[in-house]
Order: sequence, then structure tokens, then C-alpha cells
Amino acid sequence: MKKNYNWAKATLVMGCMLGLGWLVTPVMARDMGVRLMDEDTTIMVVAEVQPEFNGNLNQWIGENVQYPEEAYANQIDGRVFVTFVIEKDGSVTHARVVRSAHPLLDAEALRVIAGMPKWKPAMSEGKAVRFEKTLPITFKYTPQEAELTYEQYLKNLEEEQEMLKKGEKMSLEDMARRVNAFKKQLGDDATVRKLLLEKSLSIKSEIDSTVKAQAKVLKLKKNDVKELTKIYENEIDTKIKLIESLGEDQFISYFVESELEMRKIEMDKMLKIKDLLKDRFKLYFENYILQ
Repeated sequence: MKKNYNWAKATLVMGCMLGLGWLVTPVMARDMGVRLMDEDTTIMVVAEVQPEFNGNLNQWIGENVQYPEEAYANQIDGRVFVTFVIEKDGSVTHARVVRSAHPLLDAEALRVIAGMPKWKPAMSEGKAVRFEKTLPITFKYTPQEAELTYEQYLKNLEEEQEMLKKGEKMSLEDMARRVNAFKKQLGDDATVRKLLLEKSLSIKSEIDSTVKAQAKVLKLKKNDVKELTKIYENEIDTKIKLIESLGEDQFISYFVESELEMRKIEMDKMLKIKDLLKDRFKLYFENYILQ
């Protein structure tokens, strides 16, 4: 498993922008957040000029957090609050967890915070000062979708073919839901009919360029190029004829009812491509079906 997940899975929530960055313990709140130590070791929690990260802090955290494998495997997530000190030279020290989520997440949050590059230090009375800051780091578990394999696709193709042969139609309830969805998303009968015809004609106009590009990748011979073009043209022409045959009145209802026929047209096209390409159909799957 890759350790470095997309930063959307390990999201930094910038609490400091909402005041979370000034979270303090009771001892830190004394005299407006100044710990009473000697001048060299005083740590501020309020300063005239706040410390500033050099760059995009959200992005840096996202690029450097590695979701712990064991935590991900066990679907463990949560938010870890880490307090740390930004020294006068901008370096980060004394990182510690002040609110735990899980030991695995705590350890990763500490590792990331401790490895931060130097900040622009906080300033008071024109001088750099030590500053204590608290940041929350959220680990959000997001399941990864398994990529469809060629073998699984072939199996799905066979199962779909068998289902279409049975001719099982949608229930009246499902059909009504589909009709309402079409109307809500695309408009009335005339609008949907027009959109489908325009889309079909647009696809037809691009068939030659599509086949030309695919021929290079699949290394098709001249006769195979002609056959592939013919397969695409037959599919889209059949769909256009079906759409036109439904008329304009109550078009959406009739179109939803005819979706089984549409799927049969698409299945026929795919089976013909599979027969034409033979061993190269796997290459077709990898470059055009998965994409």
C-alpha cells in the first residue's frame, strides 16, 4: 500500500485561523499568555506579529503526512491536536500531543510537525520571540476503490449479456424515478430529446478522428480500421433511429422504457469490437474502457 496518500485523506484543519492556534493550558494563560521565566526562555502565546509558515501550510502538511498503514487497514481515523514551539530562529521544537486520537495517528502527527521547515518567527517589540502554537491534523479514512481488472470486465460483460437476454425491465417505481431525474436534471421532453439527438450526432461526427487515434495505439491494419469505423457508425445510427422513433410527446417516459434496448445496442457494439480485435481487445480495455 502506498504510504503517501492524497492529502484529501489526511486533511489539515487550520484551526489557527479560527483561534484554535491560540489554544493554551491554564499555565499559559497567565498574564496574557506569557510564561514567567527568564527572558531567554519565555514562550509567548500572544504576540504583536504572529509566526508565519513559509509557503502553503495546508499543502505542505498534505504532501508530508503518511497515513499509517495499520491505522488505514483498520479504518482508524480522527483528529490529533499537536502543540509545538516556534523558536526565535523559526525552527520547530517541543512538539507534543495535547489531544489524542489514536497512538498510531498521534505518532504520525508528531513526526510531521517535528519535521516542519523553519517558520518566520513571532515578533514582539521588534524582536523575535519564542511562540507556542497548537494545530489540529485530521486523518480521514476513505476507502480506495479497487481498479477494474480485464478479467473482471470480461466476466461483467458475460453477466450483462445474459441479463439482457432475459429482457428484465425496470419496475414501474424505478422507471418513475428515472423519468423524474431526467426532468429535474435536463428539462422537459422536447429539451431532452434535442440534447440526446445533438449528442449522438456530435459523436458520429467524431468517429473518424476517434478511430484514427485508436488505430495508432492498437496498431490496426487498414481493413480493421474500416471494420471498427463501421461498428461505431452502426451503433450510433441505430441509437439515433431509436430516439427518433420515440416521438416528441412523453419522450422521456418512452426513452426510459427503451433503455434496455439501448443497452443491447451498446452490448452488440462491444462484442463486435472484442471479436474484431481478439488479443488486442485487452489493450483496448486498458486505453479506452478504463479511461
